[in-house]
Amino acid sequence: MEVTDKSTGVSEKDLQQLTDFASIYRKELLTNVLPFWLKHSKDEKNGGYFTCLDQEGKVFDSDKFIWLQGRQVWCFSYMYNNVEKKTRMARNGIAWS
Repeated sequence: MEVTDKSTGVSEKDLQQLTDFASIYRKELLTNVLPFWLKHSKDEKNGGYFTCLDQEGKVFDSDKFIWLQGRQVWCFSYMYNNVEKKTRMARNGIAWS
């Protein structure tokens, strides 16, 4: 018989699976996704972040879209405040906008 948490309605098995997925996603975010964007998206010359990057991180269109500027500032700020206090990349987007 499966045990279910009465407050959430989630079974122990499902809770363990959610915990496992969270761990996988966190690792991918911290080891691949964020390092890629930190390395390649920052516009050193004009500030802000490049949106259009190929798989190697090369900029193929230098147009900047405000939605990505806000998203990058929020993401890097959130990561700094809640996950790892490693980067101050959000300042680059704030200075540009």
